[in-house]
Amino acid sequence: MDPFTAVFKIVDELNCPLYEKGDLLLLKDNAVAFPECKPACLILIRELTQLLFKLLGKESPDPSILHGCGGCTGLIKFKLTDEPFRANPSTGVAEKDNKELGSGIRGNLNTFSTTEVFQTLNLSEKNGIVRFEFPSGPGFAVFREGEFIRASYQEDKGLPAIFSMLAENTGSFHFEVGMADEDSNRDQLGNFMMILMEGMRKVDEEGGDGEPTGDEA
Repeated sequence: MDPFTAVFKIVDELNCPLYEKGDLLLLKDNAVAFPECKPACLILIRELTQLLFKLLGKESPDPSILHGCGGCTGLIKFKLTDEPFRANPSTGVAEKDNKELGSGIRGNLNTFSTTEVFQTLNLSEKNGIVRFEFPSGPGFAVFREGEFIRASYQEDKGLPAIFSMLAENTGSFHFEVGMADEDSNRDQLGNFMMILMEGMRKVDEEGGDGEPTGDEA
C-alpha cells in the first residue's frame, strides 16, 4: 500500500489560540507537520490521528467534507486541498514547539488516553521514554523516531506490555526526551500502526481483561 499523505487547509477559525484561516496541515501515515514556526497542538494531533484511521484505505477521500477541531477555547474547520504544503526549509518539516513536544509531555489519562499518548509520540517522531503510573503499578515504552523499541508493564515485556498498557484508562504519564545507548541500535518491535491496531483489537475483544500474546523485546 502506498504511503498516505494529505494536505488540509483551515477554511474557518474562531478564537483559535494557535492557527488561523488559510494555514495548511500535512498529515502522513507516520507523521504530522504544522505551519512554519507555529507550535503543535496536542488536541489537534488527536483529531488528526482519529481522522487518519478513517481515511486510511480510502481510494478517493471526499475533499468537500469539512473537518473540525474544538477541544480548547477556540474552533477551526479544515478540509482537503490540492495546495502544496511548504515545510520549513531548514528542517524539512514544520517547526514544533520545543517546550510542548521537545522537553517533555506530562498529563493524566483522564485527558489523553494511553492510545492517544502513543499516537502523539509516533506522529511527532519522538525519541525518548514515556513513563506511566497506573493504579496497578508503573509501566514504560521507549520510542525511537516514533516507533516502539522496548516496553515493560508488570510482568509483561515488549508487545504484551504495550497491549496491556493500552487497556489502562486511569493514571498519569510523563515523556522524557533521550534514550539509553543500548536502545539506539535495538530493533523496533514492529510497525507502529500495526501494533496499535492489534492492541486496540485485543482491548475491544477482551475488554482489557485478557492476557495478550506477542514477542518479547
